Amino acid sequence: MTRLAMQQAPAPATPRWFLRWASLWGMAAGLLLAVDGDIALASRWGGATLALVHALALGVLGNAMFGSLLQFLPVAAAVRVRGGRTAALLLHALLNLGALLLVLALRRTAPLSPYWGGLLLLAAFALLAVLLLPGLIRAGGQTLLRWGVGCAVAGGLVAALLGLALTLTVAGIWRLPLQPLTDAHAGWGVLGWVLALLVAVARVVMPMFQGVGAVPARVQAAWQLALYVLLLIALVLALRGAPAPALRVGAGLLVLAAALGGLLLQSRAPRLRRTPLTYSWMAGFAALAAAACALLAGGAANLLLAGVLSLAIGLPLLVGGMQLEIFAFLGWIDLQRRCGRGVHLPGVQLLLPARDKFIVLALHGLSAAALLAATAQPALARLAGGALLLAHAAGFAAQCGVSWRCNRFLGAVEERR
Repeated sequence: MTRLAMQQAPAPATPRWFLRWASLWGMAAGLLLAVDGDIALASRWGGATLALVHALALGVLGNAMFGSLLQFLPVAAAVRVRGGRTAALLLHALLNLGALLLVLALRRTAPLSPYWGGLLLLAAFALLAVLLLPGLIRAGGQTLLRWGVGCAVAGGLVAALLGLALTLTVAGIWRLPLQPLTDAHAGWGVLGWVLALLVAVARVVMPMFQGVGAVPARVQAAWQLALYVLLLIALVLALRGAPAPALRVGAGLLVLAAALGGLLLQSRAPRLRRTPLTYSWMAGFAALAAAACALLAGGAANLLLAGVLSLAIGLPLLVGGMQLEIFAFLGWIDLQRRCGRGVHLPGVQLLLPARDKFIVLALHGLSAAALLAATAQPALARLAGGALLLAHAAGFAAQCGVSWRCNRFLGAVEERR
């Protein structure tokens, strides 16, 4: 099992900014769907749909992953993150202001070009690469983990570059093939950044928190190599304006392999921990497997279904489960640093009880059912938006509960002194 270097953890407030904003963006995504209704599920090219997609991809997943990396890499991989608190604040501002401007522009609720949001988001991913990549290169050990994270960060930067290119194309400044470039942008963002990072981090997270074995190194390395070869081919063909339906099949097979691989590891674990995190990942893998099948089937309706299953259900379940664990861990680190030695601290599980996590998971399950029903019957879209908002509000409330318990404990310590 990976040994945690607690002394290298950043100030807890730093990653907490991102994790809290991930939940706030989830609530905003639910509100968008509740307001726009079936328009948001009518076509992948609609402004309301694009706004919802980017609220989920950048606001929810982006914040959760940025914040998690700032905490995970120093503690679990002994990677030095540059810049400290100032750089993290700038990173948070660039990501969230860029996402806000882009979502508003795509939804046509602001007299702005999407270019400005795309520019800020490119700056955010470039800054993330500057903060993380030197430490990933110089750190020793855990080669596959470091390469996986490094490639995912680079994949996020490519996705941001393609996103900016798309905004310039829509504005008429550049002339690039719009549909192939959009597919390449989605591939690099969802697969090359989000899924690749989850697969890399799962090598540590699943054995540590769920009690499962690790994927054989050769298998994981082969999966990562196949993924980036596929994405590079897709990028070259997109820039040439050439359609490549075979790439959709390749992407579907790689997603299916990752999802089924995760479920297989859980099913074979001799001492699987029956915790909310384990069930959250189990449901997330199942949703990704269904998304892969929809992608392989093809067709406009199935592509929309694949997007809902992956961006609104599967990936948030995987990322959100770890988000709560990390937030509770940050609370414990904060108590340790503020109380000093000689004070018996409450355990991480007391700061965020399993009951609260199960409530969040149950509401995400309800949201998933509502979203799938709305995909089949768009008249239910507003109801699904309300369910999505409620699920992420529950996650935010659980985080607030951690802060409340920490403050209550600190108050009791002060009274005893």
